[in-house]
Amino acid sequence: MRLIVVQNGKLKDTHCIALRDEYCKRFGRFGKLEIIERKAKPGQSLWPRCDWRVLLDERGERFTSPALADKLAQWSMTKGTIAFALGEAHGHDDATRAEADVLWSLSDLVLPHQIAHVVVVEQLYRAATIQAGVDYHH
Repeated sequence: MRLIVVQNGKLKDTHCIALRDEYCKRFGRFGKLEIIERKAKPGQSLWPRCDWRVLLDERGERFTSPALADKLAQWSMTKGTIAFALGEAHGHDDATRAEADVLWSLSDLVLPHQIAHVVVVEQLYRAATIQAGVDYHH
């Protein structure tokens, strides 16, 4: 499984970075989880080269952790490399939004982008453990 998390802007909080890096390291036994931090230019898409694009958006579909694991398995098998885009405080540019294949909402709550970033990476790790039958998800 090859996943890419694209963050519009850079994480600055060292605690969030440390948590994110820990989950990325743990994910290594299941595949590759790449983090890209870049600033989107107005009118230009944030997406890297990938086969399937999941945009984090408050209006998106919500998944339980097991449902996300099922979706990741399905997308990985049928689509290939999956990218997840996280916006900054004001969301995503229209160019990035227009190229999304799926919208995913983490919660009805609005989360700071740095916290959302850590939650996404942890949930991707959790989904990989569920798929592999590893004792992490309770």
